[in-house]
Amino acid sequence: MSIKSKITKKITNNTFFKSVFGFESGIDITDDNQVLYRKNVVIKNIIFVTNLIYTLIFTIISIGEPSNWLLTILLLPVTVVVNSGLKKMINKGPSDRMSQIMAMYIASFYMFLSAIIVYFKLKTGEADYLKECGYILLYYGLTICAFYQDKKMLKNIFLWVFIIITILHFTLTHNVLFDEKNKDIMLFMETFFVSNEFKDILIRTILLLMYMLILYANVFMASYMQEERRRELVKRRQVQEDFTNVVTKIFDVTLSNDNITKDEINNIEIIAVMSKKLASLLSLPPEKCEEIEKYTKLHLENKVDFNPNIENEDLRFEALKQQTELGSMLISRLQLARKCEDIIRATFEGSNSDDFIKNIRDIQNNQESQIILICDLYVSMRSVKSYKKAYKHNLTISYMEDHFKMYFDPIIFDRFMRFSADFETLYNEM
Repeated sequence: MSIKSKITKKITNNTFFKSVFGFESGIDITDDNQVLYRKNVVIKNIIFVTNLIYTLIFTIISIGEPSNWLLTILLLPVTVVVNSGLKKMINKGPSDRMSQIMAMYIASFYMFLSAIIVYFKLKTGEADYLKECGYILLYYGLTICAFYQDKKMLKNIFLWVFIIITILHFTLTHNVLFDEKNKDIMLFMETFFVSNEFKDILIRTILLLMYMLILYANVFMASYMQEERRRELVKRRQVQEDFTNVVTKIFDVTLSNDNITKDEINNIEIIAVMSKKLASLLSLPPEKCEEIEKYTKLHLENKVDFNPNIENEDLRFEALKQQTELGSMLISRLQLARKCEDIIRATFEGSNSDDFIKNIRDIQNNQESQIILICDLYVSMRSVKSYKKAYKHNLTISYMEDHFKMYFDPIIFDRFMRFSADFETLYNEM
């Protein structure tokens, strides 16, 4: 990464920079009033920095020229008054749209008029090398105005800018209207349109119009994309709200653990301990063993909440995303429990055909799921079900060897069977 890229990244990631010049800092982009309010805040900050730069410029050109110090000193209270007035107007808040619109127009006209004043000062100054430096500030003012992305306001600004700059071209840039030799209208008409002054004014006007056109096109596209983004966000919020309502109801029904009996809770605790033990016997890392144990009890210790009391849109979306992921994990855990129930029931009912075995094997057939499943099968066989009685340890192991072996990886099944006495002890102790 280049030094320039590092500096740019550091600036854009800076919290202070975001708070002062960040467009979307703490605002709802679907609310036009909040958007305009934030733009006004940012423009006010830009105007403050611009006024400081103008003061610096006048200070530099005033060195050695005492006559310029008066104007330099006068700029300081002007800076304070303008920023103070804008601040009061903007601080009325997003709810006062009229104040925000007035602040937008005042800020835009001030940016352009202050650029004209600086251009006038530099153009009429004694230093020849500064005479055209201020001209670029006229384009700078237009660029700041375009930041509002308000097509109507920009049209009005463009009209006034074109008129004022055209007057400047004929009075300040080239003293055409007040030149003594141009008082003869006929002579003026004959000579002016072939003069270098006319060519210069024409080129400046064309460049200005071209720049205005580009700015307007940019604002038009940005406004369109912003509006589309706003509409999409509104739609997303509506879909998100509908999705939340529907999924909440589904999860409330599917994942409700209010009807789980104490015996079932105890069985899940036993399965969790056994699963951790089996994972350890399979030489899985300790953190993986802990993860399997927590996942086994996931549906007992967690509940999906799709109504987090979070006002920030991004944080709320992130919270909903996390709850969706949790819901998916809970459903997967319940599916694994359902798989255990289906295997036992199908075996006892004699409906465990080859197709059934093939289909059931495809459901969550990873190592972690098989570890939990085989422990669940053992505990379920030792427990009373509506379609079977509780089996003793030896009969359970024999039954698993005869009927459940085909559902597991041979290594996992063999390790469970080899240490079945340890699992019997765990079951009896709990």
